[in-house]
Amino acid sequence: MKKIISLFIVGSLAASFAIGADFSKKSNDEILNLAKTVSAQDQADLVIEMKKRMNEMKYKDARDFHQQFRTNLRENISKLSAQERNQRKAIVQEDMQKLTDEMSGKEIRELNLHQHGKNSHKTHKMDHQNHGSHANCPMR
Repeated sequence: MKKIISLFIVGSLAASFAIGADFSKKSNDEILNLAKTVSAQDQADLVIEMKKRMNEMKYKDARDFHQQFRTNLRENISKLSAQERNQRKAIVQEDMQKLTDEMSGKEIRELNLHQHGKNSHKTHKMDHQNHGSHANCPMR
């Protein structure tokens, strides 16, 4: 138990002191390979860089890039125990929240970073049922 608490504290401190990793100078292949080894503290920055790159790609290339990124990230996370995955998830969510708090709504929409969570798709469908069209869609 002490080991888990100390890991969480060290991770939290590292996240609070981290300025954020700069992945902009990495190639697409390097980004994909980093997904296999990225730490919890750098994962949010890596995801944002991946999303920026996807916005500049053609649809098929972006889809393939995203699929490979997710596969590599899952490979990284699959090595962890359930408790470590939960701790990692909390760190990544906190870091992502900090990053998106500094962005405008337009930037968040362009990077497709809005409404993540278990019920986001269900909420999106309900918005269309209630409003009847895509005109007032918050996902737009």
